[in-house]
Amino acid sequence: MGIASFIATVIFISLSGVLMPGPLLATTLAEGRKNRFAGLVIASGHAMVEVPIIIFLFTVGRMEMGNEIKAIIGLAGGVALIYFAFSALHEREVKMIKGLLAGIVMSSLNPYFIMWWLTVGFTLAIKATLFGFAGLIALIIFHEMCDFTWYGFVSIAASRGAKFRKMEKILLSISFSIMLFFGIYFIYDSIRVITGI
Repeated sequence: MGIASFIATVIFISLSGVLMPGPLLATTLAEGRKNRFAGLVIASGHAMVEVPIIIFLFTVGRMEMGNEIKAIIGLAGGVALIYFAFSALHEREVKMIKGLLAGIVMSSLNPYFIMWWLTVGFTLAIKATLFGFAGLIALIIFHEMCDFTWYGFVSIAASRGAKFRKMEKILLSISFSIMLFFGIYFIYDSIRVITGI
C-alpha cells in the first residue's frame, strides 16, 4: 500500500463514519439552524478528543509487535466495520448538547466512538506507521478534514433551511456500502497475513 492508497483508505473509511446519521449529525442540524458555523465548532470539540487518540494509537502501533498481532487488530477492525454498518440501520434517540461541548461529550462518552478507534481506527494507525511521521500527519489531516468539511456543510445548509431527512437514507446507504466493503477487505487482508497465503 502506497501513501496515496493509504490516504484514499483514510478518506473513504472516515466518510463512511461521518456520513452515518447519529448524535453529532443530529446536533449539527439542530444547532445549524441557529448558527451556520455550529458544525465547525462541534467538529472542533470532536477533534479535541480524537487527535490525542490518533497520536496515542500511532505511538502504540510503532511498538515492536508481530505481523500476526497487527493482523488480529485488523481482523477486529474488519468485524467492527461490518458491525457498525448493520447497527447504523437502527436509529437512536439523541440528547441535544450544544456547541464545542457537544463535540467533546458525544465523542468521549460515545461507546461506538471508543470501539471504532480501538478497532478500525487502530488498524488505520498501524497502517500509518508504514509511512512514519508522514503517515501520522496524513491520518490526522485527512480524517479531520472529513469531519470539518461535512459538519461545516451540514450546519451551513441547515441555516439556509435545507432538509436532510430524505437525504439521510441515501447517506446511510453510502455509509453502509463503504463500511461493508472495507470490513470485508480488512478481514480478508488479516486472514491472508495470519495464514500466510
